[in-house]
Amino acid sequence: MIFVIKKKIVKKLKEFKQNYSYVRFYNNQDPVIYLNLKHKTKVRTYLNLFFRIRAVYNEPIVIEFSLLRIVFLAKWFKDLDYIYFSKPFSKLNKVKVFSHNKKADFNVNYNFKKVYSSVDFNKNALPYIMHPNNYLSKEAQIMEKKVGILMSGNFDKKIYGTNIISKNFGMMNRWDVYQEILKHSALLSIYGTDLLENLDSGQFKNKFVLMKWQTGAIPIEKWRDYLSSADFIFCAPGMTMPMCHNVLEAMSVGVIPILNYSNWLNPSLEDGVNCLEYSNSSDIAKVIDTALSLPEEKKQILRENTIAYFKKYYDLYDFKKNSSNELVVLNENISDLI
Repeated sequence: MIFVIKKKIVKKLKEFKQNYSYVRFYNNQDPVIYLNLKHKTKVRTYLNLFFRIRAVYNEPIVIEFSLLRIVFLAKWFKDLDYIYFSKPFSKLNKVKVFSHNKKADFNVNYNFKKVYSSVDFNKNALPYIMHPNNYLSKEAQIMEKKVGILMSGNFDKKIYGTNIISKNFGMMNRWDVYQEILKHSALLSIYGTDLLENLDSGQFKNKFVLMKWQTGAIPIEKWRDYLSSADFIFCAPGMTMPMCHNVLEAMSVGVIPILNYSNWLNPSLEDGVNCLEYSNSSDIAKVIDTALSLPEEKKQILRENTIAYFKKYYDLYDFKKNSSNELVVLNENISDLI
């Protein structure tokens, strides 16, 4: 864990040195959307708010100033020209306020347990996002189905072989899931370039295609294009929480998720309706066999349900229709998750 933290700190400091010149402070008089959140708020949480807010409001987004936030958010000022830091000691015309204060327009809390402890839809929960770069890229190109099951990601034991997921959430971690997948006879472990070059060959149609991040990932701007060529995506938990952005990327392009954290979606996904589920090591081979042997007409129904689910619950979030000022946000801080 210390190795991971050290790696993240080094990465953030490098990003800051490259991007701090893009940081800007708000000096105008026009109304703004104001964010004043706890110091432990994760970068992905800020980005989720940025993208969701911007889809509804046109005003500049101003963040409460702190030196720590500059270090962690500097990178995104280059790509998101509508975000600013508040200028110290200046007054702002705030059209909407997002904070932990009960009097805020949107009282932000990190009680995501309200979502994963219930199968029902929580209308006050902000939908989690795909990888942030997907919101900066052009729309994905939907491809013909040429892959049975696709799985891609980082499977480093130092990061994903810890007891965080099993201890806190009672489920298999990514490393243990990966070890079971390696045993399956339908597995093809390939480079990202292999998929790009041989997609039309037909060799992946009834296979489980695994691409390790360490062996060359598909560039993020092309990822959803090629992901859309799969019938299924096999999902495994993240490092500190089960929810991982790849399940949303897949559903957005009509790829059916196979996962062990259906209750982390809002509302919960349903096995055999818009996903396939596994729970333990003995389930993994079975769910792979089920997915690869499923008739085309049943896959089509699952696919249509998956797309409909994503469009209804994850495509947009309309703050203006929110009947309560509570806003439940998924923050990746372990103390918030449990």
